[in-house]
Amino acid sequence: MILYFVRHGNAGDGSMGADDDQRQLTTAGVEALRAAALLWRRLNLRPDVVLTSPLPRSLQTAELLVAGLGLREPPVVDERLRPGAAWGDLARAMAAHPQARRLMYVGHEPDLSRAVGLLTGAGSVRMRKGSVACVEFPGVPEPGAGELAWLIDPDLYTVPAEGAPTLVRVAAYGIVLDEADRLLLCRLSEGEVKPGWWTLPGGGLDFGEDPRDAVLRELTEETGLTGEVISLAGVESYARAGATDRAGPLRFQAIQIIYRIRLTGGTLRDEADGSTDRVAWFSRAELAGIPMVGLAKVAARLAFA
Repeated sequence: MILYFVRHGNAGDGSMGADDDQRQLTTAGVEALRAAALLWRRLNLRPDVVLTSPLPRSLQTAELLVAGLGLREPPVVDERLRPGAAWGDLARAMAAHPQARRLMYVGHEPDLSRAVGLLTGAGSVRMRKGSVACVEFPGVPEPGAGELAWLIDPDLYTVPAEGAPTLVRVAAYGIVLDEADRLLLCRLSEGEVKPGWWTLPGGGLDFGEDPRDAVLRELTEETGLTGEVISLAGVESYARAGATDRAGPLRFQAIQIIYRIRLTGGTLRDEADGSTDRVAWFSRAELAGIPMVGLAKVAARLAFA
């Protein structure tokens, strides 16, 4: 059996207020889902049943999906898919359609990512707005029995033309070791690309700022510590042709400058209301047990080479 999990499209930011349930898709959200139809058809998405949360942003997403795939049957509204749904709720909703061999849920976070993680045994799953995950089972869907066949990021829906605007982000990061040879890392907070994952202290340059000044500024902002630059450790770069911002599609490139830093003072503390929410030291052995972004993995290899 195959289960599809679809997070509703872009409906702006939630307020957690009384009107939050009434949020509808933004114009950009609708356009992105319409653009996604070509990719969905190429993947041969043919759910027998599409179940959706009754909230407008989910129902609209389900309707756009059904239209984009050319399905005959409209989506089925199921109250069990409201925000806060657990796998038990989704399983009971599925049981109401015993003939379906390919069933799709359209709903909310963190409900869907938790269900995918539970069913596949994945340690961490993050579904952005408009994402689609496909989980395959050899028999009846149950926790730990599924295989995550694929997960589509919504950036894939629209590939910008050659003339699309280009954004280059330059950032500076620090490799900091203590006297016990432990590496200093910061945990990404909610709202970041990979919340709960660990990265190096550092961040983007302000206009006109020297990267060596930027890495020391970020070090203090995120950890409370002060330091001095010892040497350049390396430079990493990646590009994404399908990135988006509020203005639409763009070509994005990140340049990450990595320095070796010697501590000079300060008191270790977590960052408040920032891109990270925790700071900690990790030995080489301990690094194997935590989720790290690619930049942190590169830094670990450089630090302990």
